[in-house]
Amino acid sequence: MKMMHTVRGVVAALFTLALTSCTTSQADFAKNPKAVDQVSLCRTYLKSQDPVFQQQIMTELAQRGVQAWDCPALVKQQENQVATAIVAVALIGGAVAYCSKHYCGGGSSYQTYTGNCQYNWQRDAAGNRCGNRSAAARPGGW
Repeated sequence: MKMMHTVRGVVAALFTLALTSCTTSQADFAKNPKAVDQVSLCRTYLKSQDPVFQQQIMTELAQRGVQAWDCPALVKQQENQVATAIVAVALIGGAVAYCSKHYCGGGSSYQTYTGNCQYNWQRDAAGNRCGNRSAAARPGGW
């Protein structure tokens, strides 16, 4: 179970890192503005303090049919998608952890008997019949 918490933490950290790195630098933008996706442009536009860079971004977004007032909604939509993915990973991870402990995958729900005398008709290690010494004959079984 501790491993599942660790895995979920790592996944959440990766999604957070992915969201924070969804901006673009002026150098990358200058190299190839077409290579930067709309949401990254919008996020950079909203976070940038440089009005000249903001104008360059808005020119590129306008060529793509996106207006400045569309940017907050696009960024929020991406954040919601990432949050949904995090919840899905957490739910699936929780279900896997639960099922691994409770046999809900359709596997065998009983443990195998490791001794020699599970039933009274069997023989013990010395070759003697188990009889009433067997696990099935004892109250509570094995």
